[in-house]
Amino acid sequence: MAGEHPAPAGKRTRKRDSLLLMASMRAAGDYARQTQPIRIRNLSPTGLMADSELDYDQGATVELDIRGVGLVEGEIVWVREGRMGITFKGVIDPKKARRQVVSGNDDNLRKLVDIGRVRRPGLRID
Repeated sequence: MAGEHPAPAGKRTRKRDSLLLMASMRAAGDYARQTQPIRIRNLSPTGLMADSELDYDQGATVELDIRGVGLVEGEIVWVREGRMGITFKGVIDPKKARRQVVSGNDDNLRKLVDIGRVRRPGLRID
């Protein structure tokens, strides 16, 4: 548009949500190895920034399992000092990752344990 300046190279224009969220990651198609934990620092519909204890190569295709979102495929676009930027192959809804995980119904637990009979061992009730 007239009067607008394009974003400098390497600078993001999309809004990112800052958060601290654990997820798991592995090289795409590498089912022989276990997934590795990562800490997501910020998340947008098209990518994320994360910390990792393991070093991954720039350009590697990875699969991420993000709570609330599910399995997402992406590409590592930069790696620096234990952090990495990943661009997703598709678009996600980052708000799903922020949703609180809630159990559906506590009645199932009540059936398993008679709340009136539960007490801490050694606790005297006078």
